[in-house]
Amino acid sequence: MAKELNYWQRRNLNRRTFLYGTGVATAGLLTTVACGGSGDDDDDDTGDDTSAPAAEGTVRATPTPLPTSAAAKTGGTLNLMWNVADAQLDPHSSTEHLSAELYRAASHGLMKQKSVTEEPELDFATSIETPDGTTIVFKINPAAKWQNTAPVNGRQVTAEDVVYSLNRISTPGPAAPRASTFSAIESYTATDKTTVTVKLKQPFVPILYPLSDKWTVIVAPEVVEKHGDLKRGDSIVGFGPFIVEKADSATGVVLKKNPDYWGTPAYLDGVNYTTILDTEAALAAFRTGQIDVSGILPDLLIDEFRNNDNVLYEFDQVGVLVALIGGPNDRAPMNDERVRQAINLVIDRGAMGQAAWPGAKLKNAGLFSNPTWGIPEAEVAKMPGFGEKTSDEELKQAKDLMTAAGLGNGVEMQINTTKAYAQHHSDRAEALVPMLKRIGIDLKLNVMEYAAFKDLESKRDYQLTAATYAAYGDPNTPLTNTFTSTGTRNYWKWSDATYDAMNVKQQQESNKEARHKLILDMQRYLLKGTPVASNIWYQKTTQATKKKVKNFKGSNTAGSSQMGWFLSQIWLDA
Repeated sequence: MAKELNYWQRRNLNRRTFLYGTGVATAGLLTTVACGGSGDDDDDDTGDDTSAPAAEGTVRATPTPLPTSAAAKTGGTLNLMWNVADAQLDPHSSTEHLSAELYRAASHGLMKQKSVTEEPELDFATSIETPDGTTIVFKINPAAKWQNTAPVNGRQVTAEDVVYSLNRISTPGPAAPRASTFSAIESYTATDKTTVTVKLKQPFVPILYPLSDKWTVIVAPEVVEKHGDLKRGDSIVGFGPFIVEKADSATGVVLKKNPDYWGTPAYLDGVNYTTILDTEAALAAFRTGQIDVSGILPDLLIDEFRNNDNVLYEFDQVGVLVALIGGPNDRAPMNDERVRQAINLVIDRGAMGQAAWPGAKLKNAGLFSNPTWGIPEAEVAKMPGFGEKTSDEELKQAKDLMTAAGLGNGVEMQINTTKAYAQHHSDRAEALVPMLKRIGIDLKLNVMEYAAFKDLESKRDYQLTAATYAAYGDPNTPLTNTFTSTGTRNYWKWSDATYDAMNVKQQQESNKEARHKLILDMQRYLLKGTPVASNIWYQKTTQATKKKVKNFKGSNTAGSSQMGWFLSQIWLDA
């Protein structure tokens, strides 16, 4: 029998094998990304890449062209909304979306992600090379310049800025909630003024996803030194198509077109965000034209919004996110697996979904609502606690588990939640109260401001929480950050050596079918072990814009709808 090639031997056979295990369409990814290799054929390669070949080891970035229609116009202000009043704006330490939204409009990353599909593509990097199996080399655009304001004063953006920023987001610590996503990276080096070299400790198939994530933006060291951090609006200095004139999540944000932008200028003169916390108020603002884009819509409103004044966008959920109910596994009563299993059994996920989104067409998912990476719906329906409703048998099992855990006479618990990003977090928490009452848990709701909620969560100082965590383009991020022993967003303090080993294996598996199976097995392992309960659904993402908004790019970002890097491509027909 022929000896099976190891990961890196297979990887270097042909450039089209790069990131095959991510599940991203190979030909599509390679319009912007390639890797080096011997150029030999790979027997497993069935790609249909018919484009003209670039120099071996390099593919140049092709910027997405702006519309060439004679109807395209410059000028005007786009009006958007935001729905968290107490957000801090440092993109490398924030756990919500506004910071990333603003920085992706005001600055750049090495990479970004495509609209809807979230596939990685180059941003202000112009090429990628992989001279060997553990090295990735980025060339950055030498034309890039910081905005013309102190302390950067329009200077060139350098590889040192990139290295500083990547180290800042990936060095473990309280201010780096995503650091574990970058744990396979050994070092970043500014090889010269326009070259950044990334060295890996080990094979890491989904490497481009953390590097293209919306939070992975480039910031200037002088600005951090001046302000101490980047949490306030006056500290947002970038080299993107917009300048942040003011930013305060309690009131709103004003972006203005960067007159000295080194790249293709934005069509819009500016973008205004108005902070609107109430769901009904946000919908009313869209109806009256106060805002031009409505975020994710309830199913009941789709027909209303499909009219002559609006344009409706609908697409399958492609982001990989988790929505979880649980608490630290190292304190009573959540340190007893029987209690966690009992809670999982009596969560009526269908009823919870209707409490959060009345009338919505929801189908229970397991851990991921992404249909590509998630456990198939038919399998999920057979899992304990995931049926259409809690059965009598499941209720009895849950009561028996509570009795076996010594809590047959009941226990009082507090659940922290927030109304940030509309009310679906607190709605779900409220729906839990009668469900857990059936097994003797007297659940007290603690509805908190977002910042305080996240502070206690990051300190692991709470009993229970009900929240949704950000969507990502690849499952590695939630699987690593949220569940590994060293995961920086492992708010459950769950540690399992078997799971950690499974995670390392999926990170190194280049065959997409094999990696898909590993990731499914990891989800099954988590749902069976129940470190935390999952409540999420398969559903479509629906967004609406006013008809005057042209070249809109849909996204999976809750609340806002743009993810900053698309704003410069929008124009207004008004």
